[in-house]
Amino acid sequence: MSGLLFSLYAFIVWLGDLYIKIGKYFSVKLRLLSEGRSETMAKLQTFSSHHQGAVWVHCASLGEFEQGRPVIEKIKELQPSKPLILSFFSPSGFEVRKDYHLADIVVYLPSDLPVNMSIMVDMVRPSVFIFVKYELWWNLIRKLVMSDTKVFLISAVFRKSDYFFHKLLTPFAGLLRRFEKIFVQDEASYSVLAAHGFTNQYCAGDTRIDRVISRSKQIEIPDKIQSFTATKTSVIYGSVWTSDMTVVNEMTNRFPDFIHIIVPHLVDPAHIKSIQNALPSVTSLFSDKDWISNILIIDNIGMLSSLYAVAKYAYVGGGFQKGIHNILEPAVFKIPVFFGPNHLKFNEAVMLDKIGGAFHINTKSEMAFKISTLEEDVHEYKNVGIRADVYFNANQGATEKIMDYIALYL
Repeated sequence: MSGLLFSLYAFIVWLGDLYIKIGKYFSVKLRLLSEGRSETMAKLQTFSSHHQGAVWVHCASLGEFEQGRPVIEKIKELQPSKPLILSFFSPSGFEVRKDYHLADIVVYLPSDLPVNMSIMVDMVRPSVFIFVKYELWWNLIRKLVMSDTKVFLISAVFRKSDYFFHKLLTPFAGLLRRFEKIFVQDEASYSVLAAHGFTNQYCAGDTRIDRVISRSKQIEIPDKIQSFTATKTSVIYGSVWTSDMTVVNEMTNRFPDFIHIIVPHLVDPAHIKSIQNALPSVTSLFSDKDWISNILIIDNIGMLSSLYAVAKYAYVGGGFQKGIHNILEPAVFKIPVFFGPNHLKFNEAVMLDKIGGAFHINTKSEMAFKISTLEEDVHEYKNVGIRADVYFNANQGATEKIMDYIALYL
C-alpha cells in the first residue's frame, strides 16, 4: 500500500514538473521556477564540497520565510559559523530573499521526485532540517527520516480535514510521527494530532508574532511619505488584488479627505495598470516626481510593513479570493485592521476578529461603515488597539520555545 501511494505521488509530482516545463513559455513566474530549479543541484554540490552538517530551512514563499526568519536569526546568534541553507518553492520568496545575508546559500527546492531527494540529501547531509508551517514534501521527508537528519516542523497548523489523515494516506501521517518535534501554533492543532496518536507535538505559538513585533521597532518611512500623511487621516491597503478594489473604491468615495495608500500584491506594470483602471479617480504613483492625488499607489517592493506605522486604519487584501495576506504587520501598530471573508484558515485573523482587535467584512461597504462609527467614538477606537495589544502580549515567545529544543541539535 505504501509503495503504491508513493508511486502515485511521484506521478503527480512528475505531472507538476511537466506543467512547469510547458508553462515557463507563458508565465514569468514558472520560467523563474524552472530556471532556478535547474541550477539547484550544481549550487548544492559546490556548497557541500566545503560544508557538511548544515542546518536547512525550507519555506514555501515569502510569508513562510517571515515565520522562519526569527528561528534562522536565533540559530545564527547561537552558532554563527554553522552553515545554513535556505530554500523556497515559490519565486515570490526566492526572488526577494535570494541574497539573504544570514543564509550561506539560497536555492529553489528541486521537484519532489525520489531520485532528486535521494541525490540531494546524500550530497548535503544536513544535520537539521526545518520545514515551515505546512510545506510538506513527502519524498524529501521520507529520505530525511531515513537518514541521520533531525527533522522539525515549526509554526504548523493542523485541521481534522487535512488530507494526510485520511485512512488511505496513513503513510504520510506516519512520516510526520517520525519528526523530531512538531511545533504547532495552537491548542486546536495539538488536539488534532493527539487524536491521531501523535506524541511529538508541542504548542509553541506562531513565530511571525515575534517577527512583526521586532520589525515594528525598526521601521523606515521615506520622508516624502511622512510629509504626505502628516496632517491627514491615512488608510493603507496592503497586498491588494483587483478583487479588493470595490472596497477601496467605496472607501475613496466615502472619505475623500483621507489619504489612501494602495500597495498592490504584484507591482508589475500590468497589475499596477489594472489597479489604476479600477479607480475612477486620478491617482499618483510613488515613483512619480510629484504626487497630485490623495490616492497613492506604491509601485515598488519592501515598503509595506513600515507604511502601516503612518496609518490610522488598514485593509489587508486577498480575502475576496484565495485568502488574506499578513494582518499581523498592521495589527502590531494597534490600529483597526480589515480583511475579506476568506480568512478562516488564518488563526490570527479568527482570533483578532473574535476579540474585536480586527474586523472581517463581507461586502464593499462594511469597512466604510465601521470606520464612520470609529471616527465618532474615540474610546472604542482605542479599545481596538488595546485588544490587539493583549493578543500580541499573550502570544509572543514562540521563537524561544522552539529554540530551547532545536538548540540541543546544533
